[in-house]
Amino acid sequence: MLEKSLATLFALLILATLINRFRVWRLPERKEDEVTLRIRTWWGIVICFSLVISGPRWMTLTFFALISFLALKEYCTLISVHFPRWLYWVIPLNYLLISFNCFELFLLFIPLAGFLILTTWRVLVGDTSGFLHTVSAIF
Repeated sequence: MLEKSLATLFALLILATLINRFRVWRLPERKEDEVTLRIRTWWGIVICFSLVISGPRWMTLTFFALISFLALKEYCTLISVHFPRWLYWVIPLNYLLISFNCFELFLLFIPLAGFLILTTWRVLVGDTSGFLHTVSAIF
């Protein structure tokens, strides 16, 4: 199943690259446009993803933990909410639960434990201004 999915991804990328090369051949002034750059980026993403998925389980989990951490950090920057830096530990802990095959805990950990820890921390510190905005934006 994985091999078929990766083969389909590579086939679609090859098709997109060929169509783009034909388009650039017909219109040479559009050599380095946005479509060409996006196709190159997708080649990098698919190759990196394929190598990680084809590797051992620990490499796949580490890769997705890193991507999740960076996504959470970017999201908190975009919503401009004060997010306690020590709360980023939930990402590695969540992927540790996956590595131990505790899938039920994995599904419940961030919504329940994360919510309880964040709300309790905000109340104990006494920082209740914008409480609903912060909690609703994060959860």
